[in-house]
Order: sequence, then C-alpha cells, then structure tokens
Amino acid sequence: MDAKTKSDKIEAAIKAHIAWFERLKTVIATEKSDFNPAVVATDNQCEFGKWVYSDLNNICKQTQYDRIKSLHASFHKKASEILKLALEGKRELATPQVSMSSELGKFSGELILILRGL
Repeated sequence: MDAKTKSDKIEAAIKAHIAWFERLKTVIATEKSDFNPAVVATDNQCEFGKWVYSDLNNICKQTQYDRIKSLHASFHKKASEILKLALEGKRELATPQVSMSSELGKFSGELILILRGL
C-alpha cells in the first residue's frame, strides 16, 4: 500500500469516528436512526473495520494492530449501547456518554493518536 492510500484510509477512519459523535447526538435528540444497535456493535461492518480485518496489520507493529483492533471493537460496543439508550428515549443517560471526555471519547481519542502515528 502506498503512503497516499494509507494516509487516505487513516483520515477516513478518523473522520468516520468523529462523525459518530454527531450522529449519536442527533439520535439522542430525535430518538430515530437508520442504524441498528446490533449491527453497530460489530466492529467489522464499517469501512475502517473491514480494513482492520484485511490488511491494516501489514502496515503496523503487532502491538499497534492489537491495540487498534481492541479500541475499535470497544468503540463500536459503546456506540451501540449509546444508540440503544437514545432509541429508547433515555436522553439523560445517553447525553453524557457522547462527550469527548466520556468512555467513547477516550476510545476514539486513543485510536486517533495511534492512527496518526502510523
């Protein structure tokens, strides 16, 4: 994989993870989403997840790959939990979980730092 393709994939992954915060805030406000929490919980259905499971391990150290894979899976699990709360109308429980200082924010932040270091 050339450097431009790698950079493009990393930036797309970062943008996608950041977009989830806005997407979840919208679901919290509207209680509506086209996304299913069970599907969101899986870490291999998004474009980045497909890359993780295909050839990401070819461009980073095993320890980096393992951490990226773990963080990405944790991010999806937490996003799914928040999505479920939002769809159930539990705004008071869901809202604080979409801040950058939340668990979801910490997973995303660490993931972004590792990706930018590749």
